[in-house]
Amino acid sequence: MKVLHVVNAADEQSIPLELALAISDRRQGMVIASFYERSDHPAVGRAADVRQIKADGAFDKPAIRRLRDLMRDVQPDIVHMHHTVSALWCTRIAAGMKPRPVLVKTEHNDHRFLPWHQRVINPIIYPFVSRVVCNSDTTLQSFSRLEGWLTKNKRQRIYNGVDLRRVRAHAPSGARTAPAGNAPVVIGNVGRLVPQKNQRRLIEALALARSQSGRDIRLEIVGDGKLRAELEGAASAAGVAGSVTFCGGIAREAVYQRLYEWDGFVMPSVFEGFCNALVEALAAGLPVAVSAIDTLREVAGTDQPTFDPHDTRQMAEALIRIADGRRDNGAFADRYDIGYAVDKHLELYDTLCGVRAPGNRAAA
Repeated sequence: MKVLHVVNAADEQSIPLELALAISDRRQGMVIASFYERSDHPAVGRAADVRQIKADGAFDKPAIRRLRDLMRDVQPDIVHMHHTVSALWCTRIAAGMKPRPVLVKTEHNDHRFLPWHQRVINPIIYPFVSRVVCNSDTTLQSFSRLEGWLTKNKRQRIYNGVDLRRVRAHAPSGARTAPAGNAPVVIGNVGRLVPQKNQRRLIEALALARSQSGRDIRLEIVGDGKLRAELEGAASAAGVAGSVTFCGGIAREAVYQRLYEWDGFVMPSVFEGFCNALVEALAAGLPVAVSAIDTLREVAGTDQPTFDPHDTRQMAEALIRIADGRRDNGAFADRYDIGYAVDKHLELYDTLCGVRAPGNRAAA
């Protein structure tokens, strides 16, 4: 059985790429292709394992031809697609192949918040897809009426996998003591600096938490994006510029190191499809608080404090609660180990490998 995984970019921080590499480590016959050439964090260590299509845009005709040539050369039994634009071209190319490969599409985000072009393209793709993998129950249940009708009996939930061993390899040998007295309490956040991640309100909540508690609560934000200058300005305006550190985009190993240096973790997003950063924080045993959206409540479980992502006061109270929290053994995160995700995908491929795409022959 041959499976072609098409991901957006050969980026070290790409969740689809990490999964595809883990699957290829377990079974032969897996081929990975990166559609776009650009990458903020090139996956240098595994670059040789990824075929490069090198598209510089959604309608790069030479790149689309290279994707066509790759699919014809590999002759995959299954094409596993992770992103909307490349999935559109894979679907069109597959329609002209004999035998036609089975198509699998993974959905990584809450469909209520998709950009317009994804809302347009998905209904074009779905009639030709044999299975739609959703990275959470929230994602699965967020499909529009039309999307739900087009994917009836095709959707299944497989949680994103996290390499927990890679995270926990950075755990210190001795127990880390909690801050004493008025020692600084450092709370971490990991995410792109975009409106979805809600970091502006988090900064405002930090100012309120410091004022209400009298504690030296500090915030480290890992990630970069178009809002960085605006967020730096918000920290200055709120009087907490000296208490907020913008770490920028850093390597995954450096993020994992910080998980064992921080005293807590907060995720204030207004929407998510899953949230690997949250699982990594849970794996490190950090006290966490999350916005009370369906996805984060699903992923974090019922024991973690939540807050309305639009309520600065609730968020401030959550930060104070984190400051008083203690680490645990991180066992809750074990359910999201990447090994389970690999198992589920291999089971899916085994189920589908005798099935041709709709229009060729009936599904088994």
